[in-house]
Amino acid sequence: MQRIPSIEELSEVVENTARCVAPHGTLCCPTQHAVLPHAARRVDVSVVTVCYNPLEAGRREVFRKNLDSVQAQEGVSLEHLIIDGASTDGTLEWLSAYQGTRHDIRILSQPDSGIYEAMNRGIALARGKYVIFLNSDDYFHDPRGMAVSASRLEELGCEFSFAPVRFSDSSVRHNPQLAPQRRLYRFIISWCFSHQTMLTSRSLLRRIDGFDTFYRSAADYDLLLRMIAAGAKGCFVPLTFATFSTGGFSEQNYDCATGECILSLQGFFRDFFHVTMSHSEAEYVFTHRVFPRKYIDLYKSTQKLIRERFIGIPDSPVAWLLRRFNYIKYYLKCLFTSI
Repeated sequence: MQRIPSIEELSEVVENTARCVAPHGTLCCPTQHAVLPHAARRVDVSVVTVCYNPLEAGRREVFRKNLDSVQAQEGVSLEHLIIDGASTDGTLEWLSAYQGTRHDIRILSQPDSGIYEAMNRGIALARGKYVIFLNSDDYFHDPRGMAVSASRLEELGCEFSFAPVRFSDSSVRHNPQLAPQRRLYRFIISWCFSHQTMLTSRSLLRRIDGFDTFYRSAADYDLLLRMIAAGAKGCFVPLTFATFSTGGFSEQNYDCATGECILSLQGFFRDFFHVTMSHSEAEYVFTHRVFPRKYIDLYKSTQKLIRERFIGIPDSPVAWLLRRFNYIKYYLKCLFTSI
C-alpha cells in the first residue's frame, strides 16, 4: 500500500517551498531559522498541531488554550509546530500576533490533502527527539506532561509512551479508554490509546514513513500497528496530562474510521502473524472485541506480543490478579465464540 507523499518527499517540500511564520510575523524559509529565538538549541519534544480555518469554525478560544498549554510546559525544551492547511479565515495573522512565548512557535502554511498529510509535514519539519500530536481543540492541563513523558522514555529505553487522557465531557473513572493500562489485553483489536498523550521517537516515525495517507480517518490506529510491527516498545506514563475534545473528525466519520481500522487490522494479522483473515472475520473481531475459537492461537500470540512490547505498567499483587483474571475471562470468551 503506497503512502504518498513520503516523509522524504515532504522534507524536500519543506526545504524548498514552504513558508515558515515566526511568532512576530516575519516570513522565512524553514531552512533559515534566524528569526526564531532559540533555533540553534537542542529540542527535546516537537508538539505538532494541525489546523484549517479554526477561527471560522469558532475554535479561537480553545485554540488559544492549546497554544497557552504548550507554552506552559516545564522542565523540557520544546517547539510548537503549527501545520496550517492554507487557512483563509485570518488564522495566520492571528497566530503571528501571538507574543511572549517561552518555547519556539513555528508555523507552516500550505495546502494539503488532509489531516494526516499535514501531520506528516509536522514530522518532516520537527527537530525534537520526540514528537506528539495535539489537535487544535485539545490541550495539556498539566505542565509536567512533556517532561515526565520524555523522562520516562529515556529511563525505560522505549520509542513511544502513552498515558490516560481526560475527555472534555467525561472523566477517567467513567471511560476505560482513558486508562489504557487496564485494556491492554484487548489492545490490538481495540483502540485504547489517544495520540494526545503519546510521545513518539521522531526517528521511528521517519523510519516507518509516518502516517499512511491512504486512510482518511484511522491512520493513527494504523500507525500504531505499524509501530508495533517495526519492533517498537511502548511505556506507560502514570500521569493524566492531556484533555481531549470529543466530536472530532474520526467521531464524525465513525463508520469510515471503523472500516479503515478493520482493513488495517487485516493487513497487520497477515503481515506480522502470517494469518489471512477474511474481511467479515476481521470485522467481527474488531466490532465484538473477541477472537473466534478458530483463531485462539492468534489470541495467544497477541497477548505474548503485548507483554513483550508494553512496559512500565504499575504493578501490585491486586493489579496482577486483575490482569490475570481479565486474560482468562477473555480467553474463555474467545474459546466459546464461533463464526
